[in-house]
Amino acid sequence: MSPETMDRIAAIAGVVLTLAIFSYLLADNFLYRLAVHALVGAAAGFALITAVESIVIPWLNQTILAQPMQPARLVLGAIPFLIGLLLLLRSTRGRLGMLGTFGLALVLGVGVGIAVWGAVTGTLIPLIEGTIRGWTPLNIVDGFIVLAGTVTVLLYFTYIGSRRPDGEARMWLPIRVSGRIGQAFIAVTMGAAYGLLILSSLTVLTSVIADRLLGLGR
Repeated sequence: MSPETMDRIAAIAGVVLTLAIFSYLLADNFLYRLAVHALVGAAAGFALITAVESIVIPWLNQTILAQPMQPARLVLGAIPFLIGLLLLLRSTRGRLGMLGTFGLALVLGVGVGIAVWGAVTGTLIPLIEGTIRGWTPLNIVDGFIVLAGTVTVLLYFTYIGSRRPDGEARMWLPIRVSGRIGQAFIAVTMGAAYGLLILSSLTVLTSVIADRLLGLGR
């Protein structure tokens, strides 16, 4: 089969799958579920192949299969596979399942620690520094909006209050009012992000359809 024929088949398949996905706007149907299953299956297969070729095989070549063989290198190379085995044991019952819990706790602990450190050093601190640098007399209104939005959004996720004699917990009035303002900031931000996402999706869709139609016309 020639490359031109393969490109034409791929173009037709892309158009059919795109229309099948958009058929969900009418109702949940068989074509939509078939397209979603094909997308998930292709993505899972691609992720598996990429992980094996880009992570597992290079790791084995640099640790366990590297020459000359060294005990420290063998132990280091076996650690990820040991953790993976513990995670597989998580699906069993009894004492083996408890070992799987240890592997899950190890993965979650390391992941949370790395995520928190990355969020603080890569997001929170740069945002604070950028806000401080941008606070000038020329854009004091913008700086005040940024500061008010940041503080009120943080207060929206703060659960500080007092408990009444009847047992009902009630937040303090300043925090409750600030939380409402933070909720408004969140709503505006999510609406703007959703609108930009729709515009980007429509732009990509029109460009893909145009490319496919041009490809079919050649």
